[in-house]
Amino acid sequence: MLADVVGWDGFSKWLPDWQVTERQLGIALPDDYKTLLTTIPAGPYAGTLLLNAPTLRGHENDLLAPFREEMLSVTNGRNCPYAAFPKLPGLIPWASSNGPVACSLFWLADEGDPNSWPVVVWGADGTWEEYDVGVVAFLIAFVRGKLPSNILEPQRGEPAYLTVQNSPGAPNNTGR
Repeated sequence: MLADVVGWDGFSKWLPDWQVTERQLGIALPDDYKTLLTTIPAGPYAGTLLLNAPTLRGHENDLLAPFREEMLSVTNGRNCPYAAFPKLPGLIPWASSNGPVACSLFWLADEGDPNSWPVVVWGADGTWEEYDVGVVAFLIAFVRGKLPSNILEPQRGEPAYLTVQNSPGAPNNTGR
């Protein structure tokens, strides 16, 4: 599991409300993503990728909200090989990079099993890569430096994962 790879042995203070998130989207999300964010809090991976937790319990939020610009770019993009959600098949964002190379990560969602949705990476230079793996397998390959990507790479010297749940002002919805 990813927790072992990144050395996480704590608990998540932020528990996403998956019923609210999926109701807002009108579609189920992949199980590995839901398990990941229930087990490991949101935060950056390898100094590059940032996962945000959607719809924290007790807070109305939207998985798509932090990605409005990316979704508009996908919708209006002339050279985009994919449609934007809510069209199916269409892209649903789940992470972005905060490293030296800007990119956005999506699922290519369709009406089938969400556990079989591929991961799609969109580089700021307009390049696209598609991976036939789930979020957890993608992140494990990424933090180990084994993701075959021309867009994305871990920052050298950065930890595999950092939590942001202990930052000043961070919400705590578990009562701990």
